[in-house]
Parts: sequence; structure tokens; C-alpha cells
Amino acid sequence: MIFPTLLLLNAVASFTETAAFFAPASTVVGRPRNGSMHMIQQNGEEKDAITAITIGQHERRDFLLQSLGVGSAIASTSFIPFPSIARADDDYNIYKRGGEGGDLTSQLFNPDGSLRDPNSVVSAQENAVDLIISIPTNDSMDKTDGVNIIMSTDAVNPTSTANASANIKASYKLPLKWNTDASSTIPLYYDSSEGKNGKSCNRITVYSITTPPNIPLDMTVLEKASKVGVAKSLFMDQIPNSYFDQGVLKADLISGRTVRKPIQSIDDKGELDEQIYYEFDLAFAPLKCDDFMEGNKENLGLGFCPYDNIFLVSATVVNNSDRGTLMCCVVECNKDEWKMANSDLKRVRSSFILERT
Repeated sequence: MIFPTLLLLNAVASFTETAAFFAPASTVVGRPRNGSMHMIQQNGEEKDAITAITIGQHERRDFLLQSLGVGSAIASTSFIPFPSIARADDDYNIYKRGGEGGDLTSQLFNPDGSLRDPNSVVSAQENAVDLIISIPTNDSMDKTDGVNIIMSTDAVNPTSTANASANIKASYKLPLKWNTDASSTIPLYYDSSEGKNGKSCNRITVYSITTPPNIPLDMTVLEKASKVGVAKSLFMDQIPNSYFDQGVLKADLISGRTVRKPIQSIDDKGELDEQIYYEFDLAFAPLKCDDFMEGNKENLGLGFCPYDNIFLVSATVVNNSDRGTLMCCVVECNKDEWKMANSDLKRVRSSFILERT
């Protein structure tokens, strides 16, 4: 920008000097001397100094404007052999929605927001996990014994029951970026995407609880869970071998909500009913909290440690012909996994859904 500007100023200066060389002497404006107004001679006529000064100002302004116009033309033609003007309405200056190479939104939608191709399907970014849970019959359960528990850990289908009264398909979805191959050398649920490179989840458990006929089980169990205790209401303390960390019995309820999802009607007429799911976020600290001097940098001497385990739970009670069955999905993670993948973990929990088969 500096070099063309200097050439432009040189062109103006050269034209000014040339015009001054050819200008007649009569065009020079005189100035009043000694504070007196005197007459000057211009083209054989006498005019007062004020009129002459006004005429001279207009002449100089017109000359400068003409000189700048010519100088600009010379400067532009000297550096741009084929000058062109870019206009906003030119086709090549407008971004065309849906053109080749456009973004995904422009390829899928018209400018008015409607789908370009109603039959187009975007490739799924999730892996679906389907499990078959068998509901035992009344005859197969001891009326005086405890509850019947069927469990599935990390997408492994449980053993089916021969005398099942009904089968329930339980499904949830995992992010495509997670490793779901248990036989791989990479840890299960490892997220190798850019910026992550770490394990996102500790364990995912789906289990069912069926009570004897003399112990009814319905949605009131979940409605009172926040008062009685979520872990106790979901029978986590009755699962054998202390399957869940027993610290969950004293876990804090961080948040909870209900979600409505469709399910086939129990009368098998092809109609859909609404199934209510209760979602709970539970968190608890380790039973033993090491001191700061022992290497625990999170113990600030306040008498407690931060949460170390997080349970994301989705639970509902499915009504069968004779009784209800509690169905739960529990997504477990530690504090490091939560920091890295909390949004993915919540989506996994919320994707839990049941279907009658």
C-alpha cells in the first residue's frame, strides 16, 4: 500500500508543476498590502481582491480534483492491467446453500428448513446394546424367600429362565468412540478420540428385581426413593457378594428427574403406553480419606474428601400380567472418568429403554 501511494503523490505533483508552468501570469492572485483593499488586473479587467481570492480558490480546487482524478487513473492502470470491480450480487461472491462442498446442514436441509431428501439418514454415532431379561413366573418363586435378581454386566446377556412369564428387552446406547470389545488390549470403554485418550466408564449394569407375590412392587417404590434412600429402594444392598460399592448406601442424591418413554401396551393390541423412568445422580466419597501428607492432595483438612464415585441410575417398574418388575440401569464412574466424559455418561444413562417382546 505504501508504494502505490507514493506513485500517486508523485503523479499529482508532476501534473501540478506542469500546469503551473503553462499557467498565464494573469491568474496569479494578488494580496492586499498594508491592510488596504486594492484592485488587481486580471484578463484586462479590474476586480477587487476579495473577488479575485474567491475565483482563485475555486480554480485551484477544480484543478486539484482534476489532477487527482487523472493521477488515480494512471496509478490504477499502472498496476492493474485488467481492472475489475467486485460486486456483492456476483454469483462467485455468494455462498450457495447446498452447493458442492457445503456444510452438512446445507446438504441435508433446504433454505426454508425442510429436508432435501426425507429418506436421507445420518450415520449413527452410537452402538446399541440389546439385552433380554426373563421375568420368572409365580410358581418358580418361593413366597417366603427373598427377591429374584437377574443381572447383566457390560452388555453380557444373562442366562434365560426356562419358566419365564415374559421377556423384556432392555437397551442402551454407547458412544461409537468408546471401545466396546472386551477382548481387546485396550481397556473397555476407552475413549481414544482427540483430547480424551482415557477410560470413560467403570461399569454398566442392567438388573431386574422381581418380588414374591405377597410383596407388591410398583412405582411408589421409586416415588419414595428420595426419602427412603435411592440405593435401598433399588435393592442394591440385596445384590449378592456386595456387587456395588457399599458406600452407595450413604451416597448423596445430587439430582433426580422423571422421563416418559413409549412402551408396548400390556394387552398386546399394538398400542403404545407411556412408561415413566426415574433418573438419579448419586455420588459418594471414599470410606477412608487419607491425609494430605499421605499423598491425598484433595484432602484440605476440612474433615471430608470430595466425591470419588458417581452412579448414574435409570429405573422403572414394568407392570406384567400378575405383578411389577423393577428394571434398573446403573452407569458407574470415578471422579477422573466423570471429569472427562460426564456428558457421554449422562447420554448413556438416559438412553436406557425397555420393550416388551
